[in-house]
Amino acid sequence: MNGKRPPRRGYALLTVLVFVVLFLAMLGVAWRQIGAVLRIEAARAKQMSRDEGSLRAVAKGLRLLETGLPSEDEVSYSTTIDEGSQWYKVTFTRDPADETVWTVSAIPESSQSEEEMSPIFDNP
Repeated sequence: MNGKRPPRRGYALLTVLVFVVLFLAMLGVAWRQIGAVLRIEAARAKQMSRDEGSLRAVAKGLRLLETGLPSEDEVSYSTTIDEGSQWYKVTFTRDPADETVWTVSAIPESSQSEEEMSPIFDNP
């Protein structure tokens, strides 16, 4: 025996184990980031679809305002979007400081009976 020991083996398994642990840690961080981005985009898409009807009702109100000014300082009308699937109450409010400035807002109409709704307008 010459006293020389053969080189120790087994470091490859340890290297692979460290690599797998680091890869899984990076995958976990990336998964959390991807999940957060997907949740944000889903919330944004829901908000856009929820607000779409109100925006279209306000657009109808603005078209009505272009045809002439209401005689009262505050007046409300009801309108429908998509052939009666959803009713909206559109309110026109005149600014007391400036007679030419109007605020137009739209909220979903809670009642479905025509007796309880505001006067109905429908313009092209």
